[in-house]
Amino acid sequence: MKKEEFDPEVYEFYKASLEGNGFRANLDNLDIEMLREIEIKSHAWHLDPYEVYEKKDITVSREDAEDLWLRVYVPEAVRVDVGKLPVILYFHGGGFIMGSIEDHDPLCGRLADECRAIVISAEYRLAPEHPFPACIEDAVFTAEWAREHAHEFGGDPERILAGGDSSGANISAALALLGRDGKAPEISGLILFYGTYGCIGFSESESARLYGQGDYVLPVNTIEKMMELYIPEGTDPDDYRLNPGRAEDLCNMPPAVLISGGLDPLRDDGEEFAKRLENAGNKVWSIRAEGMMHGFMLYWQRFSRAKELLKRTGEIVRTWSE
Repeated sequence: MKKEEFDPEVYEFYKASLEGNGFRANLDNLDIEMLREIEIKSHAWHLDPYEVYEKKDITVSREDAEDLWLRVYVPEAVRVDVGKLPVILYFHGGGFIMGSIEDHDPLCGRLADECRAIVISAEYRLAPEHPFPACIEDAVFTAEWAREHAHEFGGDPERILAGGDSSGANISAALALLGRDGKAPEISGLILFYGTYGCIGFSESESARLYGQGDYVLPVNTIEKMMELYIPEGTDPDDYRLNPGRAEDLCNMPPAVLISGGLDPLRDDGEEFAKRLENAGNKVWSIRAEGMMHGFMLYWQRFSRAKELLKRTGEIVRTWSE
């Protein structure tokens, strides 16, 4: 690990860990609820409130599952383009076992403003209490709900996009495949931040070898433990709802912006997914943020590079409406 590898703001932010014991964590004996609480408190310490034109919390009742909590972000642009704004379904990161609407609140608010879109953030069910494919089922439900209710917030029900960070990017990509195949509402665009897609195993990935040993935020053994908690025994690893990058056919997917971190062990997997989408004839904007580690978009209020990339994401997404 070399200091000059890092964006200066990133190094300063993580200085204590980078110059100390790194980011190694033992999840084997850690209570999941305690882990979630630690994560929420850690994020809250570094996040500032962000106000949007309008924000609403909605609890949607379901017959076959527990109620689903959604948070709707409405940008000021709705005052000019009411009924015309795209709708972005946002699925938070957290390795399928943690993360929440609350700790992604500033990111979703800013995304709504930059993209001039309605953002609907979903508190999907988490593993291990609710393993795969529960979160995918929740994503489909969220898309169906959005298609029916988007007009109530000034959104266009015919332009539903999906986005997320890390595990949320995985969920979004799976939802787009289901939409393409007629098993969910059609997705009109994808916003994917440093996701996991199953394109490249850790043994094949240079980024996992270089940045996955515990010195760069996200150790490979932590990812493996999270996936162990998420995936039931006997699950087909080629099921594209689990590993979107292993879909036999990636044709006719929506336009996508994929952002990777230069110092992220998931970098190569994400960039390979971008290549496969592009090779299948889809429009893809693949952007590598050098010097950035996994999770950096969440801290856009601390990292200038992340703030710039949110602006760039908004510029790209707005071209999809032209």
